[in-house]
Formats: sequence, structure tokens, C-alpha cells
Amino acid sequence: MDTGKALQSYDYIIIAGYFLIILGTAVYFSKRTKLSRDFFIAGGTMPWWLAGISFFMASHSALSFVMYGQLGYKYGITAVLIFQVSVTGLVLAGLYVAKRWRRSRTVTPIQFLERRYSLYMRQALAWTGFPVRIMDDAMKIFSTAIFLYVGMKLAVISLPVAITLVGLVMITYALTGGQKGVIVTDFLQFIITMIIVMIIFVLTILRFYKLGFSIDQLPAGFLSPFSGPYHAFDYFSFIALMIISYNTTWSLVHKFNCVPTEKDASKVAWLVAALNFIAPIIFFSPAIFARLILPELAHPEYSYAAIAFTVLPTGMMGILVVGMFASTIATMGSEFNVLAGILTNDLYKRIFRPNASDQQLVRVGKIATLVAGGLIILTAIIVSSLKGFNLFDIMLKSFGALLPATALPILMGFFWKKISARGALYGLIAGAIAGTALVIVNAGLVDANASRFAIDPGLQYWLTQGWDSGAILFNSAVTIVIMYLASLRYPGSSEERETADGYFKDLGAHVFAETVDPTAKATLSNGQVVAVATFLFGILVIAIGSSLALHGGYKSAPVMNIGTGLLLSLVGITIYVREHREKGKR
Repeated sequence: MDTGKALQSYDYIIIAGYFLIILGTAVYFSKRTKLSRDFFIAGGTMPWWLAGISFFMASHSALSFVMYGQLGYKYGITAVLIFQVSVTGLVLAGLYVAKRWRRSRTVTPIQFLERRYSLYMRQALAWTGFPVRIMDDAMKIFSTAIFLYVGMKLAVISLPVAITLVGLVMITYALTGGQKGVIVTDFLQFIITMIIVMIIFVLTILRFYKLGFSIDQLPAGFLSPFSGPYHAFDYFSFIALMIISYNTTWSLVHKFNCVPTEKDASKVAWLVAALNFIAPIIFFSPAIFARLILPELAHPEYSYAAIAFTVLPTGMMGILVVGMFASTIATMGSEFNVLAGILTNDLYKRIFRPNASDQQLVRVGKIATLVAGGLIILTAIIVSSLKGFNLFDIMLKSFGALLPATALPILMGFFWKKISARGALYGLIAGAIAGTALVIVNAGLVDANASRFAIDPGLQYWLTQGWDSGAILFNSAVTIVIMYLASLRYPGSSEERETADGYFKDLGAHVFAETVDPTAKATLSNGQVVAVATFLFGILVIAIGSSLALHGGYKSAPVMNIGTGLLLSLVGITIYVREHREKGKR
């Protein structure tokens, strides 16, 4: 498979420079992270726009470009519309859920379970959800390694080695700066990612029309929302899954607790909703146009990498690698931090050392980051050995099987006061059993009827995509019904009901900025650190563009690199000046 041009030495210099800058930024915050509150939730001092961008970046990775790029190449606009379904979950968060997360006043997203339900429910959710997050994160690292190894022709590195390198960089990034370093450097990575994907978007459209193609030449159904195996029923199930996912996923809702007030938490959700509506048009259109520009791709999952390496010049290809790393590092930095928070606060502090000092918790948190990262890398290497699966379908099947069971007790716990601890636990168990059973039964039915799929498309749909979509709704219904029935049968002790009453009383109490502990302030503001890092990366790209111009033989590469570098530098200067003025006012 031809994936376009290969990386050159200039590209590797840009990649190396990027890693030095973000790791340097993380080290800066590491030296100023003294309290566990700073390490896990950034001290609750992040501005809403910065936390919102971090939320947006944490919900993306190279997996998005691989997975939805594959859908775009095969089925067209469906890829964009399926991603935009996530807006429904974010609207619900902006209206109702975000402020409840902020009012929960917790360090990890599942700490509130002990106050809402009980200690054993908190532990059950922590350890039931932990494997789900490990698998999801492993898929993201695996996808990034694929992007490097196959899409970028890094044949001198084996896929397991690529996975290990990606994982180690991400562990180091999360380990040094904690949640504050993660959130602040996410803004730099947002800028880099958006600039490179917008350039790819524009260059792909120009290449599309330069080759004489038109929209009318796209395959039949490419502009239909129901192309391929996806029907209206599937979109309905996707909406349910996105509502659950975007309001309970640990690394995402964690951002709601990093801002000063509940109003700020709602603003985070509204900002991400707007970005998730606009971004997929820019992100996945190149893979759709690649269907005509690169019609013979043997592996559609590499379509985004293939078209990007076809249209980008030297230097800009390095920024593409940086952009893909940036999107995944942003996600994994948050994931590592949250998983470490669970190991530290829900295991070490809660069970082994209730009186542990803040310094001890930060130290244990860093050890936990290494443990979680090692498990994710190992799982990613195992995933890389599997053959013949579709990434989107695998993700949908695994999330549909387990996410409703592990997430609905959390989400419903905010709104349904009558759910008891045993009711929530029994709902979790029932949903997990139903989800696992449906996966096993489906595997047997597909194997038994695969020979009939060619002559019976309806059977094929209901045993593949239709089954997965139905499983999401069925597992959700089972979890909710069992929670309700079990709560009626086991309403809980008077002490438990009193605890729940206290919890709901707290949910009714507003959180204001002055209640946040303003500790661990840095010499530079968060925005100024972002500005310096952005400026330095811009200077590096300008230097590469200038070197390309001096060596000659390159057409558009010098202009595009210098222009991109100037834009990055200008963004950095603008942010720095703005933050300096704001500090002066304070």
C-alpha cells in the first residue's frame, strides 16, 4: 500500500523539538505541583476555556482519524454525522450534568460514589470500570503506533516497539506535570493539531478539484446519513451511548472539577459541543475525498494518513506526526492522570493509608501513573497481535457491552435519589452480565450464519451492526430496570438514606470561585506558559522552513513551513501579551 511520501530528516527534527518543548513545559509544572489537589484536578483553578479545550483534546486521539477516516473512505458523510452525534451528550452536560460534577467536590470522578452509595459501590465501580479504560486507552496507543509504523513508513521500527515508544512518551508527559501540566499543554497541542488538520483539509480540496473531480463523482450514497450499514436505529443507539459516555467517562468529566465554579463547568460542556459539531467536517472530509484521489487503498483505516502524506510537503509532514501525537497525548495524559487518581485515592488512601500526606499522595500518584501506563502499553501490544477486525465495530461492541453497566449507576445517581447502594450494585452486575452474554451469543450466531450474509442483507445487518446497536439499548434498559427493582426491594438502611440525603443537599449548594483553594501558583500564568511553548515551536518550524529554502529543490515546503511557523509564533505572542495585561489588572 502506498501511503505517500516518507518522512525526511527535517520532519524528525520538528518531531524531536516538539517533544522537548512539551516535556519541558510538563517539568515546569512538576516543580510547582506540591499538593495532591494540584496533581489530580489542577487545584480547581483552570479557566473554563482552557479546561474546555483540554476536554476536547482528551476526547480525541489518532484513533479518531484512523477509525472515522475509515468510515469516511468507505461510506462518506456518515463519518461526520456519527461523530456529531456526540453533541447530544454535551448539550445534556451543559444543561444538567456538568454543574453536578462540579458540586460533587471530588478529586476523582468516582469518589462521589461513596457519599452517594457506599464504599463497596465506589470500589466496585472503580475496579469494574478500570479494565474498560485500559482497553480503550490501549486502542488509542495502538492506533497512534499504526499511524507511525504503516502510514509513515517507519519500517525500521517494529509495531510493538512503536507502541512502547508512544506509551513511554505519554507516561513521561503525564508523570511530570500532573493534571495542571496536562491541561495547559493541551492548549498548545490543540493549536498544533487544528493548524495541521486545517492545512490538510484545504490542500485535499485543492488537490480534489485540480485532478478534475467533482462532488457528483463520489460513490452513490456518500452524501446520505444512512450509507453503509448504518440506519436510523443505529443513530438512535449512538445518541444513547454518547449521552452516557460524555457524561461519565473519567478523563472527560474530570475537567468539570478543574474549573472554579459550576457555571464554568457548564461553559466547558458548551464549548466542547460547538467544537464537536464543527471539527469533524474538517477532520474527516479529507478521507472522504481520498476515495477518488486514492481509489485503490487496500486498508481504508489508513486513508487519512495516506491522503495527508500525499498533499503535505517536507516539514509539514513532521507537523502532521506532531499533530497526531498531540491529539493522542492529550487524551492519554488525562487518562493516565485519572487512572492514577483512582489507584492513589480509591485504593492507597482509602484502604491502606487514610492519613497519607499530600506529598505522599503525589509520590504514590506518580508510581500509579507508571503502573497504569505499563498495563496500557502491554494491552496495546496484545491488541496489535489481533488480526482481521474493524476498529470502529470493536470499539462499539466493547463500549456497548460494558459502558451502560459501569456508567449508568454514576449518571443516574445524580438524578434518582431512590436508587440504593445495593440497587446500583445489582444494576451494574446485571448490565455487565447481559452485555457479556450478548457478545458471546452474537459471536456464535455470526459464525453459524456467515455463509447466508451474501444472499440475505437483512440477516447480515441484524447480526452485525443492528445487533451492536440493539445491545447498547438493551444493556442500558437492563441496568436501569434492575437498579430500580433492586432499590425497591433493598431501599438501604436509615444511615444510607441519611447519607444520600446529605449528598443531594450538597448537589443543591452552589460552588463559587472564592471557595476554591488558590494554592500552588506559578511565577508565570498558565496562559503565559502556553504562549512561550507555542512561540518556541513556531520558531522551530520557521527555522526548518528557512533551511529548506536555503537548500533549494523544494517547491511549496519553505513557504508553508515559514507561514505556519509565523502563525504559531503570532499566536504565542498574542496569548503572552494578553495574559501579561490580565496579570497587571489583578
